[in-house]
Amino acid sequence: MSELTLYVDSGNFRAFKILIAAEYNGIDIKVPAFKIGQDNKNATFLKKSPLGRVPLLETSSGCIFESNAIARYGAKMRRDTELCGVSFFDNAKVDMWIDFCSHDIELPATVWSYPALGYIPYNPAATAKAKTDLAKALKVLDDYLGDNTYLVGDKITLADITIVSALVYPFKFVCDPAYRKPFGNVMRWFTTCVNQPAFQTIIGTVELATKELTSGGAPVITGGSKGGDKPKGEKPKAEKKPKEEKKKEEPKPKEEKKPKKKDDDDEPEPDFVEEKKAEHPFKIMDKSNPTPFVMDTWKKTYSNCGGDYKGAMNSFWETFDSAGWSIYRGDYNYNDELKVLFMSSNLIAGFIQRTEEIRKWLFGTMTLRGDEAKKQMKISCYFLIRGDSIEPLIKCNDDAECYTWTKLNTPVSDADKQLLFDYWCSEGPLDGEACLDSRVYK
Repeated sequence: MSELTLYVDSGNFRAFKILIAAEYNGIDIKVPAFKIGQDNKNATFLKKSPLGRVPLLETSSGCIFESNAIARYGAKMRRDTELCGVSFFDNAKVDMWIDFCSHDIELPATVWSYPALGYIPYNPAATAKAKTDLAKALKVLDDYLGDNTYLVGDKITLADITIVSALVYPFKFVCDPAYRKPFGNVMRWFTTCVNQPAFQTIIGTVELATKELTSGGAPVITGGSKGGDKPKGEKPKAEKKPKEEKKKEEPKPKEEKKPKKKDDDDEPEPDFVEEKKAEHPFKIMDKSNPTPFVMDTWKKTYSNCGGDYKGAMNSFWETFDSAGWSIYRGDYNYNDELKVLFMSSNLIAGFIQRTEEIRKWLFGTMTLRGDEAKKQMKISCYFLIRGDSIEPLIKCNDDAECYTWTKLNTPVSDADKQLLFDYWCSEGPLDGEACLDSRVYK
């Protein structure tokens, strides 16, 4: 069999269906590290994919772009697995569900989940519509799956693989239990599929969202207003009604107020008193132990440095307050389990999404380095955190318990400063190994 290479950015859900189908068919596909905005813009790649679009599959016969076409190509490489159905009619049904996924599931699912994952700005109106549209599609699926175990025939086909792949991120990050509750048949089918070995090899264990992940401060798109349109979120003022003319009445003498006597007939004071939500320890720390280092200023400096990271880091060290902030390195304790790039990248993405609670007081990077071909990969991170302990991060993010945390000594040595620069500002090498993926938390 000719060598197959899939070019795609880490964590792209559209590659899931391609790689899961390949697992079912026993096809080996190489997936090298690939960066959107860089690798997809060079002339060599644009000859293969004119629009610079991924996923792109390179074969000995030429290149194929568009994820559904690539998935079908891989699914049809072995007829005996019947991923495209057992008959001509079943093949058409598989195509039907794949098209349904593209039009009715992928679109609303990405419009809803992408702002929460930080890919696009948050638009309240678009998100509300996406929730409604996705629910309509899930209702269609739920009704159908009430009488069917799988979408086509009596076993998993490319139809199931495609739709499950599109639902992984929504179900992991934004579809909370209340949203999923009406779709019991869908959840039974989804759980059955994602627990199959071929699915788990590519996407790992899928933990369903316990609450909806929000945009976490992403900019809100409100659009332009014309004429008398009011800014979004502003309540319309009630119209003033004409005052009715009051009749003049003789003033009544004021009655003296007598102190209320407490007797047995008085209703008792309610036992329940709503407790005021306790302030976060970091908020209390900001008040009791103020720091001259302003995290928002640093994040803006980092984001707007225009590639001059040396200048940005010089500014960082000039303003860093070691009494009010700490820098920690975290090393994943289970690196020997990191065998698949997609799954490893998902660990990074999941970690970042679970730290929203302390975003105001946290900055850093999650990185994946090593040799994908040899299945030797490592996850490490460097975080700047308020105070002198990493415990607040562990408390808000259970994943942090899977890391060994080491606090950088102060004053920070030149060697540690260089390591921090490598992890925060460079594309590698990191500790002498190639950088396979990196996510900034800011």
